[in-house]
Amino acid sequence: MLRLGTKVRHHGQDAMVIARTLGGHPSYDLRLADGSIVKYAQEADCEAMLSDGGLRPAGGGGAAERRTG
Repeated sequence: MLRLGTKVRHHGQDAMVIARTLGGHPSYDLRLADGSIVKYAQEADCEAMLSDGGLRPAGGGGAAERRTG
């Protein structure tokens, strides 16, 4: 089972798990790198990625980059 926020490849595209549905077959809503959403993607169609695949939060850098000292 994939966790929320997991970076995956879905049919050759980088994506992030943003929701999951409970039921007989796990499925997920994914946000693709271009911002579009795929609903009810099957787990078998998702390959977990070890790295972040270049996806970044829309807000920019993390807390460490916002500190000014």
